[in-house]
Amino acid sequence: MSISVIMPAYELEDKIAESIKRAEETVKTLTEEYEIIVVDDGSKDGTYYQALEKARNPNVKVLRHQVNMGKGAAIKTGVKNATGQYTIILDADMDIDPKGMKFLIEGLRDHDLIVCSKRHPKSVYRAPFVRKFLSVSFNAIVRLLTGIRFGDTQTGFKAFRTQGLRKMMDVIVVKRYAYDVELLVVANMLRMRALEVPVHIEQKAMFSVKAALPMLIDVLEIAYRLRIRRWYQKTLNKTMPNTVRA
Repeated sequence: MSISVIMPAYELEDKIAESIKRAEETVKTLTEEYEIIVVDDGSKDGTYYQALEKARNPNVKVLRHQVNMGKGAAIKTGVKNATGQYTIILDADMDIDPKGMKFLIEGLRDHDLIVCSKRHPKSVYRAPFVRKFLSVSFNAIVRLLTGIRFGDTQTGFKAFRTQGLRKMMDVIVVKRYAYDVELLVVANMLRMRALEVPVHIEQKAMFSVKAALPMLIDVLEIAYRLRIRRWYQKTLNKTMPNTVRA
C-alpha cells in the first residue's frame, strides 16, 4: 500500500514544519511507502523555505506556485505529482487532527472516496458559533443548488483512490475554496462509492466574510454547469461513456 498526502499551504511559515512532522508521524505508521506533497500556493512569507527544510527527507516533496492561485489549484498540482495508490488531502494549518488518516485508509478498502464531516455524530468540532452557523448555512445552499447529500463538503480532510481522483481532476475548474463542492459533484456524477467519517477539528479563527461571496458565486456557477448547461455530464461522457449519472 502506498499513500500520497497532499498538503496545500498558504502563508504558514510558523506552522508548516510542525504540520509536516505531524502528518509524517501518522502516515508512516500505516505504510513505509508514503510521500508528503506540500504545495505552497504563492505565499509571500517563508512557508516555502520552511517546508524545504523538511524536504531533506526523501519522502517529502515541496512544490510552489509563483502566485496565489487558490486551494483548488494547489490540490490539482499535488494530484498531478502524486504517485501513491491512495491520496489523502489534508489542510496544512493543522486545525484537523491527522491521526484520522487510519480511518480514511481503512474506508478506502470498500469505497472510492472518504469525506470527513464536521456534522458526523461522532465528530469533535470546536469553532466560534458564527463560523458554525455559516458552515451549516453554506451546506444547506450547496445541497439545494447541486443535489449532493453530503453532510459537510468543506472540511479539508478527504481520501481517494488516486486513479479515480486524477479522472475527476480533468473536469475540475474551480480554483479556490468551492473546489470541494465541485469535486463532490463530479464524484456523484461518476457514481463513486462515498463514505462520511467523523473528524476531530478545532477552528479558532473566524471565517472570512470577504471570502463568502466568491464562494457563493462559485457554487452558483457549479450549479449552472450542472443543471442548466449539463456541462459535467457532457464532458464526462466524452471520456467515460456509460458511467455518468443522468
